[in-house]
Parts: sequence; structure tokens; C-alpha cells
Amino acid sequence: MSAAWAVWRKELAIYAATPLAYVLAAVTLSLAGLFFWLGVALTGEASLRVMLSDLAVAQLFIVPMLTMRSVAEERRQGTLELLLTCPVSPGAIVVGKWLAALTLCGIVLAATGVFPVVLAMYGDPDWGVIATSYLGLGCVSAAFCAAGLFASTLTDDHVAAGLLGIVMLLPLWLLAGAERVLPRAWAERLAPLGLVGHLQSFGHGILDTADLAYFAALGCGFLVLATHRLEGRRWR
Repeated sequence: MSAAWAVWRKELAIYAATPLAYVLAAVTLSLAGLFFWLGVALTGEASLRVMLSDLAVAQLFIVPMLTMRSVAEERRQGTLELLLTCPVSPGAIVVGKWLAALTLCGIVLAATGVFPVVLAMYGDPDWGVIATSYLGLGCVSAAFCAAGLFASTLTDDHVAAGLLGIVMLLPLWLLAGAERVLPRAWAERLAPLGLVGHLQSFGHGILDTADLAYFAALGCGFLVLATHRLEGRRWR
């Protein structure tokens, strides 16, 4: 784990020196503010349900752009081979880079904590629903960071890596509308694989172990794939 923490610190330092990270953080917070205002104005509810669900959709495009340089840039610069020859396992590299991206997502998400405070000043929000909504968005961020990291191991072009991450995640989101375009039997089989159905319960204040297991499996699956990709490069 010490090796993973070393990679985590290194990646956080890189993010801190990368203008793209600040741009993506600013875009995320701007969208969060817009979604918060629209949610309260359109529904009249002292709730973050609209903001957090819409922000989860935005994360599908933002997070792969954040993680696209994680491995692809190291491959392009030739530093990945040097990293792989160090006494650091591919698994530690993947976990460290994933934790760094997730930490940055957590910092940006924590900055939206001003919105519940505003709701408390002018309304009576349901704090349980707010807590589960944030938990759901955290699960989404963790899974998306893992997917973006895996996409970054597939190419040395960071722009292509970002687009690959979006392409991998988009079908999981679109499965929510599978019943409108697919036969009923197929739609019923594919519906459990969709992101939206597993995210909605968080927005209603419900903690379902099936939803938690879904995001855990999704994130772990992409991390394992990323580790195998790096392991393969180590022995070339």
C-alpha cells in the first residue's frame, strides 16, 4: 500500500500543476450551480435531487477527460516503462492513480456543500436524502474514474483515451431507455446493467445493497482490466 500512496501523492501533484484539472473543476462547479438553481426554481423543493442526478450525467463526460492523461501521457512520454521497472506493482500504480482522480472528484464534490447550507437557510431539506444522494454521486465518480483510467491504458493519445472512456460509459447510461427500442425480453435482461436505475434509489433516500454492489463491481472490474493492461506492458 505504501507504493500506492506514493503514486497517489505523485498524481495529486501532477493534477495540482495541470491547468486542465482546474478547468474541469470550474466547469463541474458551474454546472452544479446551474443545476441547483434549475432544480429549486422548477420544482420548488428544498432538495438536491435534480442537481445531483444531472451532475452525475455531466460526470460521464467530465471524469474521462480528467483521467485521460493518467497512463496515456506516461506512455507518450516514455515514463511508463520507467515506472514499471521500479519496485511498484501494476496494481499499486492503478490504485494510486485511481485514488488521486477520486480524491480530486471528492474535493470538487465537497465544494458543492454550500448548496445544502443554502437550502437549510431558506427551507427544511431532508438530510437523509441529501446524504444518500451524495453517496450515489460518489459511487458514480469512483466507477467513472476506474473506467477512465482503463481507457487511458488503451492508447498513448490522451484525447483518444478521454473519448474512449466516454464511449465505454455511454451505453451503460443509455440502457435506461432500452425498453423503448428493444424487445421486452431483451430490455428486461439489459435493464439491471444500466446506470440510471441504480442511481435513482440514492436520490430517493434509499440504500440498496444491490446498487452498492453494482457500482463496486463496475469500478473493480475496470480497475482489474487496467491492471492487466499494465501487467501486459510490463512483460513486453
